[in-house]
Amino acid sequence: MNDARYVEHLPIFLDVARLGSFSAAARKLGMVPSSLVRHIDALEAALGARLFIRSTRGLMLTDAGELLLTRAASLLANITGIHAELSALGDTPQGTLRISCLPTFGKTYILPLLPTLTERCPRLFVDLDLTERHTDPTQELLDAAIRIGEQKDSGLYASRIATQRWAMCANPGYVARYGRPASLEALPHHRLIARYHKQQPACWAQILSVPLMSRCSMVLRCDDFTAQRQAALLGVGIAFLPNWVVGPDIQNGRLLRLLEDPRDEQQGIYLLRPVAKVSARLAAFITLLQQGIGQPPSWE
Repeated sequence: MNDARYVEHLPIFLDVARLGSFSAAARKLGMVPSSLVRHIDALEAALGARLFIRSTRGLMLTDAGELLLTRAASLLANITGIHAELSALGDTPQGTLRISCLPTFGKTYILPLLPTLTERCPRLFVDLDLTERHTDPTQELLDAAIRIGEQKDSGLYASRIATQRWAMCANPGYVARYGRPASLEALPHHRLIARYHKQQPACWAQILSVPLMSRCSMVLRCDDFTAQRQAALLGVGIAFLPNWVVGPDIQNGRLLRLLEDPRDEQQGIYLLRPVAKVSARLAAFITLLQQGIGQPPSWE
């Protein structure tokens, strides 16, 4: 091995190997495929081994590539842990803070923190991954990921930052025109805003039986909480959304709370990190996030 910097190329290798193509990995990483090819070329040169068989039909891992794939994730996890522990030794937040979370949560509760965070910590930079998928903080070299729902034991360190509940709501104009539903059975007489996910109106499917839901009118299906909230504010129909999405609107009267969630479900909102020691940059972020959300959360 003649290039000690080969570790820089391992995250690229993992994405290309898992996704099976340079173009798919480039879309995920926001890079051009040719740049990824150069990373893989450099890694193969450093290791002195071919990692992929490249053809017009796609990519295939060589035996060397298969072996590296089994070892690379644990190697990067060790490097991440060492890096985080070393960073935590310093009192000054600096470097790149890498966070992933749901798009709506990030736009609503994390982006507003950034002016204060970057003003207080001028040597700190932020990579914010707004995504629906469950990212792996260990393998993807993240400082933390924010997830909702009870977490299985994954070797990650979890801190509960808030609680998610679901709220059924509509704007006052909609209620004045169509009235309030007296029960779930009255919903077929109303206009519903649904989350369109994997061909299913997922939000309402949590509380409505299949026969009842088949009679309901889904006036809008959209796979985005922000757009569903906006539609409810515009009077399009009744939405069923998490409290952190619509809680502030209910508090100020822009939306009216209708029926209660029959499940009375409460889900934790967690900040997950790959190492026990909290780095200075992550500590600065957590402090601002807790202040921004409030205790209890402002949306409650």
